[in-house]
Amino acid sequence: MNKSNMVEIIVYSLIIIAGIIMLFVYKPKEIEYEIPKNFEIIREGSSSGDSLSK
Repeated sequence: MNKSNMVEIIVYSLIIIAGIIMLFVYKPKEIEYEIPKNFEIIREGSSSGDSLSK
């Protein structure tokens, strides 16, 4: 192996190791969603075959 291939392998391995470390260390922020109590889902355009009131 020549020197440029060895440097390339070292750089790629450092990137992979950093990615694995970040995978286990990174914790995203929790976002709280506020849903109103009077929230309703309205179903529109349903055909007669798939209605919920059977």
